[in-house]
Amino acid sequence: MTQPQDYGTPPGGPAYPSYPQSGYGQPQSGYGQPQSGYGQPQSGYGQTQPGYGQPQSGYGQPHPAYGYQPVGKDPSLAAWWQRLLARIVDGAILAVLFSPLWIPPWSSFLKAIRTIRDQYPAGTNLSAIPAARNLITHAESHLVGRLFVIGLLFYLVAFAYDWIQHGLWGQTIGKRALGTQVVMADGRGKVGGGSAAGRAAIYALSPMVPFVGGLFDLLNELWLTWDPRRQCLHDKAAHTVVVRKDYPGPQPLAGRR
Repeated sequence: MTQPQDYGTPPGGPAYPSYPQSGYGQPQSGYGQPQSGYGQPQSGYGQTQPGYGQPQSGYGQPHPAYGYQPVGKDPSLAAWWQRLLARIVDGAILAVLFSPLWIPPWSSFLKAIRTIRDQYPAGTNLSAIPAARNLITHAESHLVGRLFVIGLLFYLVAFAYDWIQHGLWGQTIGKRALGTQVVMADGRGKVGGGSAAGRAAIYALSPMVPFVGGLFDLLNELWLTWDPRRQCLHDKAAHTVVVRKDYPGPQPLAGRR
């Protein structure tokens, strides 16, 4: 008798035997686990890169080629009192040189006034006498004319005095006595003949202009008291500064403004 084939499933047993399958039903390598390179900080990402977020060398620093340097108080610059005393010494020298020229006109004028007074009794009001008044006016005009010529010559000599000495040595006699020297503002080089001439012309010849020249000369001298480079106006026109000769060490370049 033919036995029926068992197509059923034994009680409690599987229909087919279960075999563990490699690659199925288990975590795959590379899946479900943190991958190398994913989920972890990458080198170069999420970390501070060198060169970013940190001060770079050469950035944010003063660059000498563009003149970004603090001006401040430069200790190598001559003090205002040194410049003033140097000018007093030079002025005294010029006054002594010109004293023989100033004395004769005044002597002639005083002699003319005495002669006019001797012609009239003592205590006479000479201004009330037309003849005496005309003589006095003539003597005064003669004096003013001679003083004008001498004054013109004085300023011309003062111009040559400054021009020649600064052009050759950067120093006048007064600056030598006070230990100062005129140099170019940019680079601190020697003053050329053209710069020395322009500087001397503004300083020495401006007072020749009536009224305005005197005011300009006063402003010119006072300018250094508030200027960062202690420059007068004639220094600015000639691009020069006055420095101390006794300053120890190399003299720093003046900052551009």
